[in-house]
Amino acid sequence: MVPDKRRLKIALSTIHKDKMDYFSSGQFVDLMSHVHVNITMGAKLHKLYRYFYFLYLDICNLETIILRLAWQKDLWIRNQLDETLWIQFGAGDIDLFHVEFRSIFDYLAKIIGMISDSPGQVPHSFEKLKNWTAKSHTNTQRLGEDLSRAVLSCEWFDDLKTVRDSIIHRGGFTLVFPVKGGILFQVHEEVSRKILIPEIMFNENVADFELYAGLYTGYLIAYLEEVSVLIYKHLNLKKVGSNAKSYHQGLQILSDWIKRVLNHDIKNTT
Repeated sequence: MVPDKRRLKIALSTIHKDKMDYFSSGQFVDLMSHVHVNITMGAKLHKLYRYFYFLYLDICNLETIILRLAWQKDLWIRNQLDETLWIQFGAGDIDLFHVEFRSIFDYLAKIIGMISDSPGQVPHSFEKLKNWTAKSHTNTQRLGEDLSRAVLSCEWFDDLKTVRDSIIHRGGFTLVFPVKGGILFQVHEEVSRKILIPEIMFNENVADFELYAGLYTGYLIAYLEEVSVLIYKHLNLKKVGSNAKSYHQGLQILSDWIKRVLNHDIKNTT
């Protein structure tokens, strides 16, 4: 799988820095802000906003996990964190990363269902929504042509879901390897290795989490930007103000990791 540079560049375009700290902005952050403002103006969007807020909290949790892993890695490199603890803490955070990532998509599925052409007839799980949409043209029409294209375009979701399901449902376990300078890991299920994407591997058996998280979190941000444009259209929201900002210290690390994916890909193809 060659990294999609367009998606990664869209993600980077949403991350900025001002005098206060690093922040994200763009279609998704603006959409959340406009939904909230429209509620204060009398629009009955409270349930929709709840799902947006839950999704947003999970994104913040991803950013916190990324920040914490980078912080723990630095402590370990400076011999201020015991190696065994680093392995245990790192594995726990990588597992949690996959859980939070999966949760984001189910909240997104609920949002898509609510704004679809047939509310109440659309699955609430993103996996089921994706399969349901692909099943028949009738389902595509129920969801709406534009939303259907957006759901089916998220082909990379299945990769994350497979790893998460292995960890949560099939006894998969995460190993962190104590090689200083990186966050190196693999998810094992019995005798099989779950992550074997050449572009984010440290070697043929071990993956680089910084590249892995940079790749997929970058894809997530770009996807939310694209879907937010469609949600705006379906809701016909009044746009009051713009340039909303969401601050988080983890965004600096995330930005660096996305850039690593782009630079790593350039090295591997030149």
